[in-house]
Amino acid sequence: MDWAEDPANFPVSKGYKRIRRINRALMETWFREIALVDIDTLPDEGGILFTTWHPGGMIDPMLMMTAIPGSLTFAAKHTLFKLPIIGRVVRAAGAKPVHRAQDTASTDGTEGNRSAKNSNLIESLGDAVAAGGRVAIFPEGVTHLEPHPVRLRTGAARILLHAIKKARDDGESQPHVVPLGLHYSDQHRFRERVSLQVNQPLPIPPLPGEEGAPAPTNEEIEEFGEQAHDRAWCAAITKLLKMEMNRCNQAQETWEDRELVWRARRMIHVHRASENKAPKGPLPYDQALLGSRRVRAAWQYQSVNDAERTQQIESKFRDHHEDMNKLGFRSWEITNREERISKRSLFKNFAYWIWSISWMLGVVSWGAVIGSIPPYMFTRLVTNKLGKNESNKSIMGTMKLFLSVLIYPIWWILISLPIGWFISSPNSSLQDVNLPSIIIPMLAEIPWLLTALIVLFWWPLSARFHLKLYARASRSWRALRLGFKLRSGDVEWDALLETHSSLAQELATIGAGLILPGDPDWVNPEPGIDDWQVVQTRP
Repeated sequence: MDWAEDPANFPVSKGYKRIRRINRALMETWFREIALVDIDTLPDEGGILFTTWHPGGMIDPMLMMTAIPGSLTFAAKHTLFKLPIIGRVVRAAGAKPVHRAQDTASTDGTEGNRSAKNSNLIESLGDAVAAGGRVAIFPEGVTHLEPHPVRLRTGAARILLHAIKKARDDGESQPHVVPLGLHYSDQHRFRERVSLQVNQPLPIPPLPGEEGAPAPTNEEIEEFGEQAHDRAWCAAITKLLKMEMNRCNQAQETWEDRELVWRARRMIHVHRASENKAPKGPLPYDQALLGSRRVRAAWQYQSVNDAERTQQIESKFRDHHEDMNKLGFRSWEITNREERISKRSLFKNFAYWIWSISWMLGVVSWGAVIGSIPPYMFTRLVTNKLGKNESNKSIMGTMKLFLSVLIYPIWWILISLPIGWFISSPNSSLQDVNLPSIIIPMLAEIPWLLTALIVLFWWPLSARFHLKLYARASRSWRALRLGFKLRSGDVEWDALLETHSSLAQELATIGAGLILPGDPDWVNPEPGIDDWQVVQTRP
């Protein structure tokens, strides 16, 4: 993948580059598709404070470090710095410790001590932004499983306030605060899709004491004195951040609502593709996200302006969605039923499946089975056990990723030595066996330690080849099963297809006559305003 170049005016240390190189390899392995949107629109001058929601545990900062050019400084909970391996990694990455109340209540000191440490952290991060640096922070303070940002703390606003004051005192360029959109198809599962989207910087209101600055109430002045003006400014910035994070992360009240928007987006796309108004097949993830943003904006706009019609469509869509789930079908699988059940399609998928399986039965899959199955099963056993604890469910992806990074290399080293000896050592009983193979006799002629080294590098390579073959075989097998299922006489196809087609047409009209995100004449809303609030009807 092509990554953005680092800014010339902000040097990046060699240690950070090394960690980022490893990070990028991990992210390209964990996700099958990474889409970056508007990375090239970042401000050229002034420090940047990046903010986003926190649904993916450690995967969130790893992705940001991977994608955003320049050196990023993170604020991470201080307990991570105490962990044997992770602690060294977060220090090398330039992270700063933040002391959360839930982490310090029973460990290291009083509330006053915690507040003092966090005040020093805010000043340190603010100084970095003021000097032109790039800092990333998660204002929620915790990772979670909610389909929307949860309550925001004021830490990001306090960092920004300190940075602006410091930059003005030092004659530096004005710092910026840039919200990011993080969109996962499923952050806790292997080989899913992700998109990171850069949004426009938030407008900075006048600072406390300046004309037009957010004003505190009389009660706040009585309670906090001179600090009341700073607190009112930080509260205003935090409120603006919350609204902007809801918009750019396409927040919904429930995961079911979020899924329904995606289902509607898929149905509309398939319908438009059948009319040759859109490309056929799955869209790149960033384009799919734009489609869901359009559906969300149109749906919310119509819910306010034509509530009765919107509720009727939603009711029919939910019923159809439930029927499709019971049958195990998806929108794009039933629209071209005739093509999928043809003999040509069935033969093609069978040939692909045989081709993939034949390669997988060779040295590729044996390498993947020996090198990957035992550590995979161990990682799965541990994460399933830890996942029973409710507090760990929001970091399942993080646990899987870090356990894999730890367990797989250990396993590869442990099995490479005995296998290298077994293949190449003169004392091995394998030397007396004539095997119908080309590779093993060649390896038997070289020192066994060199064979062990070759085998050590073969484990990850075979796993990568196996993934590609397995993906091809899985698609072909699913297409075969779907083809036979679509031939079934147990489903009333005419009625199902008619319902599906009419509902798709009705959904496609929900945005008819509206100016929506992605249209040439669409104007992005001002920060703090959601998309649906600026949707307009076409004249």
